Parts: sequence; C-alpha cells; structure tokens
Amino acid sequence: MSQSSLRARLLLTAAGLALLSSPALAQDASRLQAIEQQIRSLQGELTRLRRDAAAREAETRAAREEAARARTDAAAARQQAAAAPAPAPAPAADQVRITMPGGRPTFTSADGRFQASVGGQVQWDIGGAIRGAPGNPNNRGVPDINSFGQNLRRARLPFSFRFDDFTLNVTPDFGGSPDGTPTLYEANFNWNPIRPLTLTLGYFKPYITLYDSISSSDFLMLERPSIVEVARSISAGDSRSSFAVRWAQDRFFAAAALTGDAYGTNSTQTVRGQTGFVGRIAGRPYVTQDADLHLGVSGSYAFDIRRQSTGQTLQLRDRVELRIDQNRLIDTGSLPIDSAYVVGGEFGARWRNFLLMGEYYQIGLEQSQAGSTPRPDLTVDGGYVEASWVITGEKHGYSAANGAFSRPNPARPFSFAGGGPGAWELAARYSVMDLNDKVTRGRAQTATGGVFGGRQEVIGTSLSWYPTNYLRFVLNWDIVNVDRLNAAGTTQIGQRFHTLALRTQLAF
Repeated sequence: MSQSSLRARLLLTAAGLALLSSPALAQDASRLQAIEQQIRSLQGELTRLRRDAAAREAETRAAREEAARARTDAAAARQQAAAAPAPAPAPAADQVRITMPGGRPTFTSADGRFQASVGGQVQWDIGGAIRGAPGNPNNRGVPDINSFGQNLRRARLPFSFRFDDFTLNVTPDFGGSPDGTPTLYEANFNWNPIRPLTLTLGYFKPYITLYDSISSSDFLMLERPSIVEVARSISAGDSRSSFAVRWAQDRFFAAAALTGDAYGTNSTQTVRGQTGFVGRIAGRPYVTQDADLHLGVSGSYAFDIRRQSTGQTLQLRDRVELRIDQNRLIDTGSLPIDSAYVVGGEFGARWRNFLLMGEYYQIGLEQSQAGSTPRPDLTVDGGYVEASWVITGEKHGYSAANGAFSRPNPARPFSFAGGGPGAWELAARYSVMDLNDKVTRGRAQTATGGVFGGRQEVIGTSLSWYPTNYLRFVLNWDIVNVDRLNAAGTTQIGQRFHTLALRTQLAF
C-alpha cells in the first residue's frame, strides 16, 4: 500500500473516531458540572453547620456562666439567712399586742383596728405666801393669802379607746382647786373622717390662746397667766360641753367650737345655760432645726350668758397664779351681762434651747340695761411675756396636735447608777391682768357703772428639774402686786407679797 493511501486511511479512521467520541465527551462535561454544583451546595451546608455549632457553643457558655452566678447568689442567701434572726411567728387572730408609747400602757388588737390606753398625771404643790410682816394693814375684810399649805392640783387618769377612725376619751380628776372633790376633766367622742381633720363632741377643753393649748404638764410656771385663765373662763375652759372641729398639721392649726355649760353646772340651771363660740388659728411660718416661729390669734363670743334667778350675770376673777390658796384678790363681782367677747393674739419663738412666748387679750362686756342706772359696756385686758433657758441644752418640742410648744425631754436621764444630770430649765414671766374700767379713784363705781376689779401684776421665776421624761420638780417664786380699791373708790384693798411653792409632777 502506498504511503499516500495509508495516510488517507489514517485520516479517515481518525475522522471516524472523532465522530464516534463526541457524544461521550458531552456527557462527561455535564456530569462534571453537576458534581461541581453538589460540591458547592455541600460547602454552603458545611458553612451553615459551622455557624450553628458556634452559636450553640456560645449559648452553652452563657448558660454555664448564669448557673455559676446562681450558685454564688444562693450561697450568699444561705449565709444571710443563717446570720439573720428567725422571724417572729404571726400573731393569732385574737392575740393582743402591748406597747408603751410615751410611757402609756397601750393594748392593740392583732388586726390593729382596736386600741386602748391609760395614762396618768399627778401634781402635788406645797408652799405659800412670804411677807415682811404678818397680815395686811389695809386688809379691810379681804382675806390674807396662806403662809403655807398644800394642794393636789391634778390627779388625772386619761383613758382612751380607739376603733378605726373613732376615739372615746374619758378622764376623771381626783385633784382640783381645791382638792378633795373628784370630778370629770373630759368625756368626749372623736371622729377622724380624713386626716388631719378631727370632729369632737362632749366635755373637753376647747382650743383658745396659746397657753391654754399647752399641756398643763408643760407649763413653764406653776399656773397659767391670769389673762389666759380669765379669758378661757367665759366660753371655754376645762370640761366645757362642746362640738368642735379641728385641723392640725405640722405647720398649720385651726379649731372652732360651739360651746355650752361646763360639767357640773347643769344641776343648778334655773332658766337656760350659756352658749358661745370659740376659735383659734395658729401657724409656724418659719421652722428649722435651730429655730421655730409661732404666730396665732384666738377669740370667743358668749351669745347667751348663763342665767341665774337674778338674771344673766358674769363674774371675772382669778387667784394670784397659785392654787395652794383659793382667795381671789382681783374680782369684778357679779355683773349684769348680756354678752361677752374675747379677742387677742399669740406669739412664740424658739432658738435652740431658748424659748420666748407672749400673748395679749381684750375682754369686752355688754352690760344689761335697767332703768336710769348707768351701765356702759366694759373693756378689760391683760397679757404676759415669759422666757425659758434650758441650761443643759435640750430644746422644747412642738405639739402639732395642739398647735403649742411642749416640755423638753432630758438627753441624759438621771439615775443613781451612773446616769446623767437630767434636764434643768430656768424660766421667768411678767404677767398683768387689769379688771378696772369706767371708774375714777375717790368716786363710787355705782356712779359711773364701771367696776373696781383690781389690777394684778406678777413677776415670777421658776427652776425646773426633769430627772426623766415623766418626772419633774418645779420651784416657783412670784412677786405679787395687787392694786385694787373698794367699790367706793376710797380704800386700797390690794396686797403686796411673795409666794414660794414646789411642785412634784409625774405625767405619762
């Protein structure tokens, strides 16, 4: 075979083989493409699995850390529980709790709705008058003040019963001026529909003047100033039948009362009793830790004066700011009065352990007219100023419920077993009460229709020792000057003397 034919055969064979192998090659390329797609899909799935595994690993670490913190907190809680005292068992439904707030035994029901308490107040006074010479050369029938005596001034047992917003107060008094005849100090029903509003009905002491609003256990001297004692006797005072409304907050106080007769006078009523109105507003415009400023006004009006068989009469008088002797050296006698009013202002200021208080009041009397006898309207007045220094540094408190200052409590109570000195306080007062009006010296009061009731000045000092919060001793020295003429206006029947008295007081 020639070389050219062989070459041609080879060429034909190669062309045939090429034609025979082209479909196989196409199939292999398709398979390769599918495999590559599967590989890419597996790579994506592997990437997703790796991400999920990393997330689960992070969650596992967080869970382990949270479990570790929980174990730490539980261990700390177990340690605190082991160190803390065991909780008190819950009281039974009928169990009564007994506490001693302010030193008063107080019984409270388990649900707190009912509460009962009892307190105590005892004041024992001894002392009398000191004179340069016995008797009074200008006595002319006026009794002398006792040179020595004693008096159980107050012996009260306050009982209080509260249920929800209702309170009943009952306080008998076995003391008095003079002592020896037990009586009732208060018996009243109170309702607090909202705080700080109180409605009161019964026998109690309506709020009038600053000094009358102060607790009798907290007086700087033994007794109230004469102007306060006379002013409150017209329509207010102890054991007065009243219906009252009171709003008492820390910085503001307001009270008003419609009043009637005092307890114990109904048995002698012949026609009708007395009707009056009493009101007081007070506030504290400036209060800090070191300072306390108090301002207020008070007043009363007697619409109807208590009527006796001889008609409506009113008598203004007072003792010498001491109750050991019962004689009144200033006295208007019984006056024919249709109505009477009281109006005045009050002031108090505390700076640290110093206290200053003062009041002024005017009393107006409308006399009944009868025939040609002159009976002009009368006006009498009086006031006082007093100061206190607590030597041991304690300060006077403030009672928002009464709108008045309260006594200091010793920072270091006294005891024989290494206690402190208690609290020591020095106080002084100037007091004046003038019951003279429409009169002239040397002319009888019947000629003018006025009254020689007398003018009384008292300059007093006191030293108080508070061994504890509940015990107190007060040594009181007063200089008394009474200027008074007889009804004819010609003879001096006043007196000048000193008084010295000691009070022992237990109050809680």
